[in-house]
Amino acid sequence: MTEKKQKKYKLHNSYFKVNRMLNLPDSILEIAEYEKANGELPFAYTGNNWVYDAFCERQKYRGVDNSQFLTPDNTVKQMMHFVEKYFFHKNVLEPCCGTGQITRELLKTGYDVLAFDSDSEHVRLCKLLYPDLSVFQYDFRDSPYFANQIIANPSYEISELTDFLEWIERIQGFGGIAILLLPKGFVNKKKPKRTVNALSRFEILEIEDMKEGFVRTETRAEIVVLRKL
Repeated sequence: MTEKKQKKYKLHNSYFKVNRMLNLPDSILEIAEYEKANGELPFAYTGNNWVYDAFCERQKYRGVDNSQFLTPDNTVKQMMHFVEKYFFHKNVLEPCCGTGQITRELLKTGYDVLAFDSDSEHVRLCKLLYPDLSVFQYDFRDSPYFANQIIANPSYEISELTDFLEWIERIQGFGGIAILLLPKGFVNKKKPKRTVNALSRFEILEIEDMKEGFVRTETRAEIVVLRKL
């Protein structure tokens, strides 16, 4: 059990400056374990989404690993608008679930979510935060799942994102819906050929710019709704 600390530093501009020196929890998983053990967070916090706020604050001091850009709350709400519009039943597959930003809202809205991520720490975190969630560690290329309703904020490297679209095409039947947060302009790419071919297997139903930008990066994205042809 993580030892409870009496001193409460503010999350913003304080906590991640001093936590290593004071042996306070550092990773988001360690913080979640501390909260579970002690019934409170190790820092002073008055917001309503500590995982997102703490992750973004930690990136200020520890940097951004593996292009890990969490989906902002307002963008999650945008994506949920399309979920309500295009998903016709409650079973949803969420690959690349990360720390559970989208997962959190899906569960709150009553969806039955099957989630996975290649990062073992993120999977452990989601299991701790959402005990009833079905979440597993997989690289999407190795995933055994089939689903006609997919929502994700995947990796933004072009080659990996092309792999991701090809994977969706393989696991979905005709008319399957994918609601994705993609790099702005990606769906209009004219090269490389493999990416263009992957995109040609889908109909683009809607595109909408994210209203709240990512933290710690100038990367811009848009919500894209795809239907499998």
